Amino acid sequence: TDITAGTINGESAIVKTFWQNYYKAISRANTILINLAENKANLPQAVVDKYSAEARFVRAANYAGLITHYGDVVYFTEILDLDQAFSMAKTPKNEILNSIYDDYDFAYNNLPESYGSSGFTRATKGAAMALKARIALYMGDWVIARDAAKAVIDLGLYTLHQDFAELFLSSTKNSSESIF
Repeated sequence: TDITAGTINGESAIVKTFWQNYYKAISRANTILINLAENKANLPQAVVDKYSAEARFVRAANYAGLITHYGDVVYFTEILDLDQAFSMAKTPKNEILNSIYDDYDFAYNNLPESYGSSGFTRATKGAAMALKARIALYMGDWVIARDAAKAVIDLGLYTLHQDFAELFLSSTKNSSESIF
């Protein structure tokens, strides 16, 4: 493959696929947020806040992936048509990073701590702060990383698995240290 051969570049299929999938998810999250804003009079505020938090979590996670892999990228929070998309310039990753932090903070403040034993794998408060800590580490924002990681710890929901050798068995797929 391009990766194992050391010939990966911007034209490699995996690079294009990552890029496309990141922007598909961002576009879908933006569509949800805009539709929620336009129709919030028809929905209870708690529902609007929860779905907005989930959409902002997805948007933040995908922008985090983009700036981690590509640096400065095109940033948008609205629904774009093709002409608009082709005319946009890159935004410096540090500006995008602040928006990522805001999205994760909104998600943290509006998502539940867990979904119980429902079997759902959805964003939670812990996931929002854990991913905020990770992107902050990648970007060298040590204080933000520390504070976000501390917020995860303070939730008291996650502990390290007792036996590291067992951690990767199918029987421990959802161990107490699994956050998202």
